[in-house]
Amino acid sequence: MWDFVADFEGWSVWNPLYVETSGHAEPGSQIRFAVKLDGMKPQKGSARIVTVRPNDLLEYALSSFGGLVKAFRFVEIEEVSPTRCAVSNGEIMGGALGALIARAMGRKVGKGLEGMNRALKREAEMKWSGQPSTPHAGG
Repeated sequence: MWDFVADFEGWSVWNPLYVETSGHAEPGSQIRFAVKLDGMKPQKGSARIVTVRPNDLLEYALSSFGGLVKAFRFVEIEEVSPTRCAVSNGEIMGGALGALIARAMGRKVGKGLEGMNRALKREAEMKWSGQPSTPHAGG
């Protein structure tokens, strides 16, 4: 599972939320991305990698509108058994306009994160069973 999470260059193959992504999973490094929320055009942005714990946790932070909106995103992997894991991903929004943006966009972001998790599960299961990757269906 970690191989998919840490490979930003490969996210666009399977991830319907992050339709473009580049960078490296190294603390302090920057990733660039385009996020596609339901019913909206892709929005470009960048984030700083905060935490990388292989096979466990990836955290990254971003700021927009001159720091008025701050977001902290994470992907957490928990081993359930040697052949199963549980993945959680989410976003914590803050900053002076964070609550306003969260109210306006929260459902779309939540739906996007759920879609990301479903696609990640599908991609990992296909790899586990030896099937080739299939590009996401655009959200």
